[in-house]
Amino acid sequence: MKISEALNCVDISRLEAEILLYSTLGTDRSYLLINPDMELSDDQESTFIEYIERRSKGEPIAYITGIKEFYGREFKVTSDVLIPRPSTEGLIDLAKDFLNNPCDEVRDVDNAIVCISKHLNKCSSIKTLVDIGTGSGCIAITLALEVPNIKIIATDVSDKALKVAKSNAEKHGVSDRIDFRTGSLLDPIADLNEEFLLVSNPPYVPDGEAINDEAQYEPRSAIFAGDEGLDLIEPLIKSAKNNSYCWGFVVECRREQAISL
Repeated sequence: MKISEALNCVDISRLEAEILLYSTLGTDRSYLLINPDMELSDDQESTFIEYIERRSKGEPIAYITGIKEFYGREFKVTSDVLIPRPSTEGLIDLAKDFLNNPCDEVRDVDNAIVCISKHLNKCSSIKTLVDIGTGSGCIAITLALEVPNIKIIATDVSDKALKVAKSNAEKHGVSDRIDFRTGSLLDPIADLNEEFLLVSNPPYVPDGEAINDEAQYEPRSAIFAGDEGLDLIEPLIKSAKNNSYCWGFVVECRREQAISL
């Protein structure tokens, strides 16, 4: 089977087929355009057909290829972690702005989704950032790259998720600046005795709410959080407000949820 034939015999969009094919070949889109008559090996053809079948059933492309772009960088993803969303890039932007000018703000980042920042305690200078529920590590790693003078603690309740995050940290060369810890809420930083900024994209979808077909493949614990979607974020923010070392927080949530924070 030639490249051109492979792309014309599938029942998914052309763009998705191209992504799956160049991922199969370990190349890029331009390679497909330049080499339409290249014959796929038997292994390549078998892998491509498998990818197409998985995608036809609704599996996210990110899980099939194992890669998702976030803030202009590629991150490894598996079914153990939430796939990074464009809305969370807004969390990065707000965290960077907050570090330069700490102020309370609610910023729209997607339809009915906001990022909220709040200044809690005075601090002469902030040197530590804590990412709660790091998942793939995309938030902690991106901020480590965007703000080189800050050290980061990244936590998650899932050891499998932390394994993915550590792999991404190694890929992007920031393993030495991120301390990965297992645990819930602020428990993993109980020993921290210096000022820090809390950053988090916690689960905030109410239990039982319909989600799209692709999200069905993602870990439910990273999406759902009780009847109102507040089972994690409320105790997290309460703990932050009660922690004298917490300089402030920047979190992602729904607009109606931000009112209670």
